[in-house]
Amino acid sequence: MAEEKASTMNFENIAKAGREFFSLEGAKKFAAWYIETSEKLAIDALDLQARATSWAKETPLAPVFAAQNEFGRKLVEKSAEAARTLWRLN
Repeated sequence: MAEEKASTMNFENIAKAGREFFSLEGAKKFAAWYIETSEKLAIDALDLQARATSWAKETPLAPVFAAQNEFGRKLVEKSAEAARTLWRLN
């Protein structure tokens, strides 16, 4: 009898977690996490790119690399902002 009750409780917990995950709020939480994580990874990649091109500081290529990095940062910022607006996370 105790095993049957424990099994039922586990199933109820799993069912509850499933309902929460597949609800609109669960989808919004997942989207917020995904957007935040993707934005952080993109910014980290841009930081790595800036360090990798730091050798060009005193060369004619420096403005090209700086503009590329600045454009990338703006693109990441605007993309994350648009995704948050689409999901109404603001």
